[in-house]
Amino acid sequence: MTTAQYRRTLRHVAASAMALALGATMALPGWAAGPAAAPATSGQAKAGQPVIVEEDVTLFELVPGTLYLNGGIGKDEQARMHQDAHHWPLRMTFSDRSDNEFVAGVQLKVFDKAGQLVLRLKDAGPMTYVQLPQGDYRVTASYQGNRLERMVHVGPKGLDANFHWAI
Repeated sequence: MTTAQYRRTLRHVAASAMALALGATMALPGWAAGPAAAPATSGQAKAGQPVIVEEDVTLFELVPGTLYLNGGIGKDEQARMHQDAHHWPLRMTFSDRSDNEFVAGVQLKVFDKAGQLVLRLKDAGPMTYVQLPQGDYRVTASYQGNRLERMVHVGPKGLDANFHWAI
């Protein structure tokens, strides 16, 4: 194993351990977890009808090199994310209109100081928390064809970055 491979593996192990220590479960596709892990549904689904899931789960997803938490739809999920916010150095929220209505479906990209892409989400929001080392980052967020770009500095206490579209 080369030094680069070892460091990459060590980062993945550390990120996984941190997520589990925070009370998270790693996201797995439903087929990988087997039938015992299937969520409870309300009634039997008919052909062509969607299955309604009665569980509300916040998922952590491991992205190569970057750990993030995305969600915040509904008051309960927002409250859970706010409780855990201090564990996440970069905390972003997305809103629009004059009433600051939370929005999802944001195309999000985060670049490090060297211009390397460290996170890309096609459907971020309304709240996205990211594990990043201290430093400077460029964040671009696009919603309904309108793009916002901001330079942010993640310091020792982290950063709350709010993106608002006046649409």
